Amino acid sequence: MDVSNEIAARAKIINKHIESYLSDVDNKKLGEAMRHYPSAGGKRMRPILAQVVAEAVGKAGDKAIPFGCGIELIHNFTLVHDDVMDNDMVRRGIPAVHALFDVPTAIIAGDALFARAFEVIANTDVDPSKCPTLLKLAARSVYLVAEGQQDDMDFENIPAEELKEEDYLKMVWKKTAVLFECAAEGGAIIGQGSQEQIEKMREYAHMLGIGFQIWDDVLALTGNEKSLGKPVGNDIRNGKRTIIALHALHTLDADDPRKKTLLAALGNADATEEQIKAAIDAIQDSIEYAKDASAQCAKKAKESLSCINDGPEKEFLIGLVDFAVGRSV
Repeated sequence: MDVSNEIAARAKIINKHIESYLSDVDNKKLGEAMRHYPSAGGKRMRPILAQVVAEAVGKAGDKAIPFGCGIELIHNFTLVHDDVMDNDMVRRGIPAVHALFDVPTAIIAGDALFARAFEVIANTDVDPSKCPTLLKLAARSVYLVAEGQQDDMDFENIPAEELKEEDYLKMVWKKTAVLFECAAEGGAIIGQGSQEQIEKMREYAHMLGIGFQIWDDVLALTGNEKSLGKPVGNDIRNGKRTIIALHALHTLDADDPRKKTLLAALGNADATEEQIKAAIDAIQDSIEYAKDASAQCAKKAKESLSCINDGPEKEFLIGLVDFAVGRSV
């Protein structure tokens, strides 16, 4: 199975649904701001995950699409607000919402995406007794994402030596993996999977999400600006406490020139391109460590799929792990 082509085909279907959910906004400016990120494309991994899991456990993939789209709208709402908080001016190679419009409009657009997401989720074609469960699952996930975002920002003001890898992993779980978990667990519920399948699908998505984010940290230092849609090395300039930065700071000796090179650029908003490149070169061992960590997450994710029967859906979910953790863009 060509997972990349399968994702693209499924994303086209998801995109049509998302467009329909955002097509009836009376205020033209607000509507454009709400559609700005969704219309820019994306792999739609979260709604696709909900759809495929529902299909895998109960042949209910189509029924899971609205729920998955709601999670995708939540994801886009977080991106809009994240860019305001981080003052990032570019997202996916296009101007950030607040850069193209203005900060107040970006905040309102994020709020509107958040509200519309729950409206969409509430209309999921599922046993009425399960609808409150799906809404509670989504609401709890948003709360955890908010905690993760706050942790991420707080970490920038905490000396890296005081943070442990466990702190990073907990933050990443909240900020990134939770929405993957929500999509997979919701898909399993909509597909009327067994309790074991619901739990295993959540576990699968947990490891997928963690591995995805760790690999994202790798790409942020090893990719290229055109593919990333943002400057390479921004995580260093912004002082992000990624697993790569923490590993380097905890393993390099205080008098190691590589550590001094990293510290000169980490959190330095005025760091030059030469300083950023030197810092990246100095922490190659830690980048390799992160690659190994993401590979371990991928392995554990695949092991969780033992709860579903062999077939195209299982094959896709296995391939999705390799795609998410080994993608080049």
